[in-house]
Amino acid sequence: MDLSELEVLISLAQEGSFSRAAESLHRSQPAVSQAIRRLEDEVQAQLMDRTSRKVVLTGAGTILLGYAKRMIQLREDAKRALDELRSFKRGVLRLAANESVCNYVLPPLLKSYRHRLPAVKIEVIQCPSNGISTMLEEQDVDFGFLSFTPVQHDLISRLLFRDELALVVYPGHPLAKSKSVILQQLGNEKFVAHLAETPSRKRLLDLFAREGVPLGIVMELSSLETIKDFVKAGDGIAILPRMCVNRELAAGELCSPPVRGMAIGRDIRVVFPRSRTHSPAAVAFLTLLERHFPTQEQAEA
Repeated sequence: MDLSELEVLISLAQEGSFSRAAESLHRSQPAVSQAIRRLEDEVQAQLMDRTSRKVVLTGAGTILLGYAKRMIQLREDAKRALDELRSFKRGVLRLAANESVCNYVLPPLLKSYRHRLPAVKIEVIQCPSNGISTMLEEQDVDFGFLSFTPVQHDLISRLLFRDELALVVYPGHPLAKSKSVILQQLGNEKFVAHLAETPSRKRLLDLFAREGVPLGIVMELSSLETIKDFVKAGDGIAILPRMCVNRELAAGELCSPPVRGMAIGRDIRVVFPRSRTHSPAAVAFLTLLERHFPTQEQAEA
């Protein structure tokens, strides 16, 4: 059923004559008559009472008119929704990230994004890194953030910045003022660690094992903020991403003496499906990332 033919039916009902309907639609009168005949052939019912000098709809015509108005309105609604999406009057941006990115990377980015595009709804899913790739492959989110390059060939990753693991202790700890710490000095320390199994954690465990230094993890927690609170209280020390403790280091609430031989970096990457066509809202977010992190790598598999 052609929408242009339904527009003819609506115009005839409104104008009351074929000539005025043709003028309103900028069509010839024969074209209007042919459109009605095609509709009647398709629905196999007479739509107009041809014994009347004025256009009068039959019962079938009246029923079809109601549906015709709704279908034309749906078309207009769809066009308006797409126009609003293109002009950022609406839209949804979906992100997935682990705790560290959610708490320490996204807030200033999303504040800037909201300032520019206040009508776009933002949904952020916090989850372990090992679940983010699956969400991206299933296209449940527009972008994910990882600290490693995904192995899936259908995902593209771009480097945003490089972070590192840092030893953090409370200011009164014996190691707090040390200019340099060797790994063996940490063998008798009590560590508070995060529960998440990450590539960085594995590299850290491997380093201690390779050097024959025991890593005394006495407590595992699910929150970086809680870990920092325990360290501040002197209830252990921790090795955490540096970006997560910058504020406390600047305020003097924690100290981070350098550890010789412990150079464990973390690449913070934005990841997205290779085959996905980005919405305008997603394109705007990618542009924002490029502006905030201008030293990005080129897109890579």
